Amino acid sequence: MGIIHEHEIIKTKLEIQEQALKNIVQEIHDNIGQILSLAKLHLGTLDFSKPEEVAQKTFNSNQLIGKAIKDLRNLARHLDANHISRVGLFKSISYELGFMPKERAADPLLTIAGSMGILNKETELMLFRIVQEAIRYFIEHSSTSVIAIQIQCPEDVLLISILNKEMQQGNVQPANQSNEQWELIQCRSALIGASLQVDHPAKNETAIHITFPFSNH
Repeated sequence: MGIIHEHEIIKTKLEIQEQALKNIVQEIHDNIGQILSLAKLHLGTLDFSKPEEVAQKTFNSNQLIGKAIKDLRNLARHLDANHISRVGLFKSISYELGFMPKERAADPLLTIAGSMGILNKETELMLFRIVQEAIRYFIEHSSTSVIAIQIQCPEDVLLISILNKEMQQGNVQPANQSNEQWELIQCRSALIGASLQVDHPAKNETAIHITFPFSNH
C-alpha cells in the first residue's frame, strides 16, 4: 500500500467516525432522548397507593431504559470504522440509510440484486465512504428530493447507483463536478479503480453510478 493510499485510508476512517458522531448526536436528540423522557414521566407519576400501577409503570420504565442502553451500545459500535469490514458493505449502507430523514427516503429506499464478491476491508471502507458522501451531496444540494440506492452485482462487477429524485418541478440540480465534495468522490473512486458516471434517467432525476470491477481487487 502506497503512502498516499495509506494516508487516504486513515483520512477516510476519521471522516466516517466524524459522520458516525453526528449520527449519534442526532439519534440521541431525536429518539433516545424521547425514550428516556418517557421513562422519566412514568417514574415521576408513580402513585404508591396503587401498587399494581406502580409495578406496571416501573416495569415499563425498566423496558424503556433498557432499550435506550441497547440503542446507545449499537450506536457506539459504529464509531469504529472497522465495523464496516465486520458487518459488510451492504449492511453498513443499510444502517447508514437509517439515519436519513424519513421525508428524504424513497420507497423502496434500498434494493440489492445479486451476490457481491469478496472485497478487502480497505476497498469496502472506500466504497462505503463514497456512498456516504454521495448521499450527503444530494441532501445538502436539495431540500425537496428523495433518495434511493440500487446495488447490482452482475458477474465480476459491483454497481452502486445513488438516485436523487426532485419532488418539486424545475428544482433539480445536476451534480456539480467542479464541487470540492464531488472531487473527493472522484478521487476516492480513482484510488480503488472504480469508475463514476452521472446521468439523468428521468425528468427531475439525477443518478450517480459507481462501478467497481472485481478484477481491480
